[in-house]
Amino acid sequence: MDNAGRRDITSQAEETSAVELSHNLTTVTTEIKAYQSIGGQAIFEIGRRLKWVKENDLAHGEFGKWLDSIDIKPRQAQRFIKIANEFSNTTTSSYLGMNVLYEIATMPPEERDIPQHLDSGEVKKPDEMTVRELRETKRKLTAAYAENMANQTLLTQADKKAQKLQDQVTQLQQRVPDIKQVEVEPADYQDTKADLKAANKKIADLQKLVDDAVDDHNRRLAYELELEKAKADQEEIKADLSDLEVKRQNMLKQNAQIREVQKMVKSINELLDNFSVLRNRLDTTMLPDESSLVQGLTEMADKLIENGQVLHDDLAHPYHV
Repeated sequence: MDNAGRRDITSQAEETSAVELSHNLTTVTTEIKAYQSIGGQAIFEIGRRLKWVKENDLAHGEFGKWLDSIDIKPRQAQRFIKIANEFSNTTTSSYLGMNVLYEIATMPPEERDIPQHLDSGEVKKPDEMTVRELRETKRKLTAAYAENMANQTLLTQADKKAQKLQDQVTQLQQRVPDIKQVEVEPADYQDTKADLKAANKKIADLQKLVDDAVDDHNRRLAYELELEKAKADQEEIKADLSDLEVKRQNMLKQNAQIREVQKMVKSINELLDNFSVLRNRLDTTMLPDESSLVQGLTEMADKLIENGQVLHDDLAHPYHV
């Protein structure tokens, strides 16, 4: 945006802030709701347009440079596009901010309108939560989903093993009636009883193994989730540090510029003091009108006036990026 455009926006903001507010509560309420809807709608519409430019290559292969020209970072652009993809209808989320909309957009769709229990004891729907509460809720949902999938897998495996053992037990039990019809106990009767007992013990041992495996898996899953959380936090810290480094470099450049200007001002003041001394001591009537000394002083005075006027105009109308 050029300097004129920035001045127009500043002028509009000043005019808006100067408008006298209404003493009618209904009017003020209506105005607040109107501004709330503008915020969420703007985020959605920006995301739609960023996606359109990227997918249709309107920037001719220089999407990143184009983002720099409109002062939007790639990470912000990705969030705008994600929100536009997930919220085709912005009616229910028009009053939410950028970070909250992004956190909701990265939740499972079936959980976005369901009240959730927070660690604080409160129960809130996602569009009522802060960014911190949304991240807390997403971690819980991820952990619950992973735990449920792991338990389902283990239970399926356990059911298959138990069914196989039950089939073996049933086959063994079906042999018992034939044995009882014989008055003399067959030679393998005791072996069959021993097999049944061993089968029951094997089932009990397998159940214990399943229980132990479930406990071990849950512990490992909790550790992996904490590790993922730490990685995510580390990435955010890196991004913040990168932003801070850019700001630090800008401040260093600004400080260097200030020091340079201070030195120049000191030198100019000394020069002006010398000119003042010269002016007070100089008797121009003693100098020939056409002498090179008079001409040199005249040119120097003209340059001082010209450069002083330019500096005065620059300071009166500064250009801010």
